[in-house]
Amino acid sequence: MAASMTSSTREKKKNMREYALRLSLNLDSSLTREEFAKLCRIGKPKTFAPGSQLAVQDETVSSLHLIQTGAVKTYQTHANGNESLLRIHLAGSIIGLSSLSSRRRCDATSVTLTPTEAVCVPINALVELLERDPGMSLKLIRLLIDRLSDLHFRIGELQTLTVEQRLAYVLLSLSRPDPNGPAIAACEPISLTHEELAQMINSRRQTVTSTLTKFSNEGLLVCSNRTVRILDCIGLEKKLGHCSEKRIPEQA
Repeated sequence: MAASMTSSTREKKKNMREYALRLSLNLDSSLTREEFAKLCRIGKPKTFAPGSQLAVQDETVSSLHLIQTGAVKTYQTHANGNESLLRIHLAGSIIGLSSLSSRRRCDATSVTLTPTEAVCVPINALVELLERDPGMSLKLIRLLIDRLSDLHFRIGELQTLTVEQRLAYVLLSLSRPDPNGPAIAACEPISLTHEELAQMINSRRQTVTSTLTKFSNEGLLVCSNRTVRILDCIGLEKKLGHCSEKRIPEQA
């Protein structure tokens, strides 16, 4: 988001609605609160318990989900049975946009991690709204492109780093879900299992566990009750070496 954006404009924008690994990801696709409310008005609210499936890979869906509160993980299951964690959706995120494709099927499974409140928006009603509001259509297209850009980064540039560097990068990204703030700020706790972190960096759970233990012994973070809390963001950033200046800007 441009640094020159005024405070009044910033107030109208919602915070980052999902964890993205590219800290410099442009958020011009973010819907305003008014636009998000417009989407909510054509749907129905529903509450989901942890572990509820909002979408299933390769199955057709009739509604999108607008997350009001809670957290939802989206992952793909491959032919060999392995899973890849694609994204963690937060309050304000939109789940199910892939069902707008010609296949009308979800490309991934979405499961709630915490008690979640969402608004279920019928796809037909959404299509009608987008036909009347081309500006919102453009923003949703940009959101999909932003997600695709983040995915390309994960399968391309991120894989050139060592496992230790990849984990450090992901931890820094996940501890800062709002790219409008500075990269070096108070880090939020990360509520993901070692297995889920391993899926995000294309590694093994055992390797992630040993690396987290190493980071903990160095005083960079602490792990407890399925939660990772970063204690030293600057120290963790140094793990990236020459990559840090390019990939972790001081301001979004």
